[in-house]
Amino acid sequence: MATYNKMTILPLHYCDRRLNLPIGIGVDLTVESIEGLLRPDNFELWRDYVTKKEREDLASTRVGIVHRFSSEDHVGRLEVDSQDKVFKAFVFLRLIRPTRERYSNIQLSVKDGQPDVFSFAHAAPLSPNAPNLQVFNTFHQGHLERLVRLLPKFLHFASSGLLYRTRAVRFFEAGYSQVADPLLQFVTWMIGIESLLSEDAAPVAQGDLVRRIEELIGAETNIYSEAETELFPREPAPLLIKELLPDIFTLRNRAVHGVRGPSSFDERTTSSPATNEAVHYVDVLREGASFVLRNLVLKAIADTNV
Repeated sequence: MATYNKMTILPLHYCDRRLNLPIGIGVDLTVESIEGLLRPDNFELWRDYVTKKEREDLASTRVGIVHRFSSEDHVGRLEVDSQDKVFKAFVFLRLIRPTRERYSNIQLSVKDGQPDVFSFAHAAPLSPNAPNLQVFNTFHQGHLERLVRLLPKFLHFASSGLLYRTRAVRFFEAGYSQVADPLLQFVTWMIGIESLLSEDAAPVAQGDLVRRIEELIGAETNIYSEAETELFPREPAPLLIKELLPDIFTLRNRAVHGVRGPSSFDERTTSSPATNEAVHYVDVLREGASFVLRNLVLKAIADTNV
């Protein structure tokens, strides 16, 4: 068995408490309990820009994606490669289960069984502006097992050299990690959808886009089919792909030209099954765009031959 002297840790905060850990993703990559591994004083070097509360929260994190590796350098190519491996696992996990999780990583060496943190990438200060029902998402056992099963296909998919694939993944993640404005999020995800379906050949006509989406992920698919309905007082009313797509493209066509949506969109709201608050119809379409893009990408990944 290999002996590793370093590890990169991606803390995961939105996890179901019934996880059966560890879960092996590969020879050197696992999802595992990191409870008790770190202490607040491990982050003392960063005390000037990481508050005491944040240091305590980092030290109390229960679950993480962990990559173990060996390196004699302080910081070099192997450390960067490890960060890249963990980041790609994070992006794929977001595709499997979008949550408010923020990317960060902690790198440490292990000496005489004691951790020594030598690199720390702090998470962005703001949580992603997730669409309405995604706010309640957590990682369950099945999501992490899907990560294990399909990560090799995702890595092959994302590194294939086909730019329309990498753009689709990049715009999906950017919508969560880099864009806070909800309308810009929607446009970002629509770019990802059209990029993936164009395959870098030429822009695809709207009617053909609708047909392809319905063929690939199902016209009768409910965008709330994966919501954490057990947390809600009532189950959300189904919103089918075929019902949303015309309005999704209407909003896309207006938004990219700087024109506000139709007045009928302003007059239409739905009631959140989680909070009973009114949800603007444009936010429903935003959730639909996120759902469509991630499921198109997941379908393409599942169909990838490795």
